[in-house]
Amino acid sequence: MLLAATFVIIALAMWLLLREWDVRLVLFGAGLALTTLAVKPLVVFEVFLSEMGNGKTIGPICTAMGYAYVLRATGCDRAMVQRLLAPVQRLRWLLIPGGCAVGFITNIAITSQTAVAAAVGPILVPLMLAAGFSPITAAATLLLGCSGGGSLYNPGDADLVAIHEASKAPMKLALDAMFLPLLAGFVTAVAVFTLIESRGRQPAPAVTADPDDDDAQPGWKALLPPLPVAAIFLMMPGVFFRTLPAPFEKGLPVAHAMIAATIIVLLLCRADVSQLVRKFCEGLGYAYAHIITLIVTASCFIAGLTEVGLTERFVTHVAGVGWTAKISAGVITGFLAIVAGTGIGPSVAFSKAVLPALRDTNLAGALDLGALAAIAATFGRTMSPVAAVVIFCATFGNTKPIELIKHTAIPLLAGFIVMLAIMISRG
Repeated sequence: MLLAATFVIIALAMWLLLREWDVRLVLFGAGLALTTLAVKPLVVFEVFLSEMGNGKTIGPICTAMGYAYVLRATGCDRAMVQRLLAPVQRLRWLLIPGGCAVGFITNIAITSQTAVAAAVGPILVPLMLAAGFSPITAAATLLLGCSGGGSLYNPGDADLVAIHEASKAPMKLALDAMFLPLLAGFVTAVAVFTLIESRGRQPAPAVTADPDDDDAQPGWKALLPPLPVAAIFLMMPGVFFRTLPAPFEKGLPVAHAMIAATIIVLLLCRADVSQLVRKFCEGLGYAYAHIITLIVTASCFIAGLTEVGLTERFVTHVAGVGWTAKISAGVITGFLAIVAGTGIGPSVAFSKAVLPALRDTNLAGALDLGALAAIAATFGRTMSPVAAVVIFCATFGNTKPIELIKHTAIPLLAGFIVMLAIMISRG
């Protein structure tokens, strides 16, 4: 009876998500219902309060978003996009794969997909329209690039932070597990998308305008967006330095890197320093409201599943990290991301539920499962008609989100299959 009631609550939660109820409301409500079913309703409140002040997740994620807001206010994000797209505009046939690559690279530096689309779109879309591509192809290129998973290479990304915390593994190992399957999946998706969409290209107009002529940014600004990510990678133990002095034995903390980079931007753009500090604080608040709250409520939902015993059953299912477990992990998190319109909720929930039980006996397997779930959730979000980045990109193509998804779904599914095959081959 307990198991039957549990599945009823989960089914109701999924139905509410399909009806476009707020994800956080549904996750918290389901968690509360499940803990009440287990006669331990106070557990969900304890978890909520604990996660609200969890500095290990709040620090990296909020400072990364604060830095993104400062980059947008100073035009540094646009400067980087201009420099990245400059070689591509001379080779029009490279606009689809090049545009996707620019979105992906920009998303590494700026973890918000919608913010990346806002920076890349005004430059990329006019270039593609001038080259003869349809508005919907241009919008789909923007979506695939900006939401294809670049943020999963940023140590401040919520999915990576969750994998790092749940597995207790060094961030370098989490990134190593993520690197090849994500790259192979994204490249496959872009290749399939390019083959499909290039056939619909029309001849370019005789005269085209360069969209960045009137809004050119100084070259030095283009170097600032990747600054904290570069510093984090360089200071990872064993990458550039064998050992580092205290307190950086485990590398440069993400929050330290983001704050230090923000200070550098403030010094270089000191005429607007007061306004930029306000923007940084706005970014902190945005991250807490839109990302941290998802993590908090996802933790409440996991607490509910744990109390009714479903988490233990799921962990037992994936304990061997065999091919069936990996398929289940990918399909479940990807489907939930499509329904919920966010990759963070399903990915973080999966990592928190599954990885702690596996890290002591099979750390490599745990990291693979966490990476697989994160990539699947990312691809799922990019196929969700209710995802913010999908809705935003659809405005560039003057179309509906569902029409945009029709252009990206097959490439993303192809990328998912390749990524899953790599994960399964790891054993």
